[in-house]
Order: sequence, then C-alpha cells, then structure tokens
Amino acid sequence: PAGGIWKSTDAGLTWNTTTDNLPQIGVSGIAIDPNNSNIIYIATGDDDANDSYSVGVMKSTDGGSTWNNAGNISATSMNDIYVDPNNSNTLWVATNQGVYKSTNAGTSWVLKLSGNIRDLKMKPGDTSTWYAATSNTVYKSFNAGESFNAVSIPGFTNSTRIALAVTEADPNYVYFISAGNVTVGGQTKSNYFNGLYKSVNSGSSFTKS
Repeated sequence: PAGGIWKSTDAGLTWNTTTDNLPQIGVSGIAIDPNNSNIIYIATGDDDANDSYSVGVMKSTDGGSTWNNAGNISATSMNDIYVDPNNSNTLWVATNQGVYKSTNAGTSWVLKLSGNIRDLKMKPGDTSTWYAATSNTVYKSFNAGESFNAVSIPGFTNSTRIALAVTEADPNYVYFISAGNVTVGGQTKSNYFNGLYKSVNSGSSFTKS
C-alpha cells in the first residue's frame, strides 16, 4: 500500500525495487502483458486505507527498470488492473471514480462505469464478461466492459464493503462477501459480516449461502 512494486529474478530469494523515485509509491494492482512480460502496468495508491494516493496508472516497457505515467485518469485510489490476454492494447482498471478502459495500451482511458469501484473481476477465459462492485452494489458487463448493469439481489441490504471472487474451476461461478452495518444482540455493529453470496450463472443472479 505504500512501498512500491518489487521484483525478484531468483525465484524470490532477493527482491529489488525501482519505484522509490515515483511521485507516489503505493501500489494496489499489477498487470503484466501476457504477450510481452517486459510490459508492466501498476495501479497506484492504497485502495484499502488511503495510506497513499493514486497518481494514475504507471507503465514500464523494460521489465520494471523505468516507469512512465500512462493516460489521463484522475482518481485518488485504484485497485485491480487487467491486460486483455487476446489484445495487449486493451486494459481495464478499477478506481474510486469508476471503471476505466483503454484500447491503446494506456495512452488514454474512457470511463465506463461511475462510482467508487472496490473490486473488478473478469470471468475466467471470457474477456467479454466482467463483474464490478461498489460498497453496496454488484455490476455485470456483457460487452467487454463497454457498459455495466447493476445486478438485482433480493434481500441484499446494509452493505458497506464487497469483495468479489471467481474461479477457473467453473467460470460460471461468482462469489462475493459483504461487510455491513448489522444488528447483533440488539447492538448495531459496523463492518460486520453481512453475508456470502453465490452465483452459478455468471453473475446474472445471486443467492445467499
């Protein structure tokens, strides 16, 4: 959250960083181009506790030796960032301003979903299907993140934080866990366990587990 990105070239025995001189060294997301491992993107800033603030997406084309700012995103925090495995020019990043998408390798970005996005996941093996979450709403995209629709979840209330999960074991499964303001023993507790939800139809509907 406040220490930069570190790299090992000896299977994790030693580590080095080249980000100490960046304007901000918090990192909450790392994406490596699957077609060229020398191209690395980092989503800057601490998404959990705001210990450090975002200065946008940074990009390296030399395996992390040097970094440059990628694009025009104005957000104070970021988290998940992805490179399309089928088209290295296409990227997605989740920020506190929304989900941004780039189709030119990070030169410019377009806002596709507004809101404080706390989590972003791709359906395994399917870059056309995406799931996003704010603190209290789950969204789904059928068109590679060009647009998102909120998923209606009957009985789901009081949420203050959502975390999403997908699995390659069955790409149709989507899970999320919610924390929220919950009454326990007559007392309202904040950030308390608010439920685990599961979808078996690629996020079209969820049931509480």
